[in-house]
Amino acid sequence: MFAEQRHGGLHEFLELTGGLSIAEVARKLRCCSRTIRNYVAGRSPIPWHRIELLRLLALDARAASENHSVPTSSDDPAVVANIDPDPAAPDVPPAELLAWVGVHAPHFLSSRRSFALYVRGWNVVDKIRRAKREGTFAAVLARWREQTVELPRMWRSGRMFAGIGPPAYVDKKTTS
Repeated sequence: MFAEQRHGGLHEFLELTGGLSIAEVARKLRCCSRTIRNYVAGRSPIPWHRIELLRLLALDARAASENHSVPTSSDDPAVVANIDPDPAAPDVPPAELLAWVGVHAPHFLSSRRSFALYVRGWNVVDKIRRAKREGTFAAVLARWREQTVELPRMWRSGRMFAGIGPPAYVDKKTTS
């Protein structure tokens, strides 16, 4: 009984992390990523204060989104795809390919060429189809909408990007 009060459950911990990466959870909780991996693997009990901190952070985020006009999951992403649709996959539009790659491997958005190589090499179309069947693709789209707020500011600055061609996306503000 006492141990239950001192430690939280893994289900509750995972529910409050909302699909964040281990590094992001560690950053939020201000601990090392190994600690989070040990919690998830069941090697270490999860202290109650970690779960309470996650719960408070979720409440703060919810309150901030209600008080400010932050883009919600129903808003359109801040960027649009700068790629052509795949004729072999008419059921997967470029915007969905962009969202998948942006969430799972954002560094491949730096150019159309690297984006196309990633989509073809990692069979992204089939992964999107599977995620749609399993009902997990909506979470990818929601995460993508959150990331696109910062994306135009993060990418494509400096000499390294001078000769690689256009990126796989375009900022909506510059196209309007």
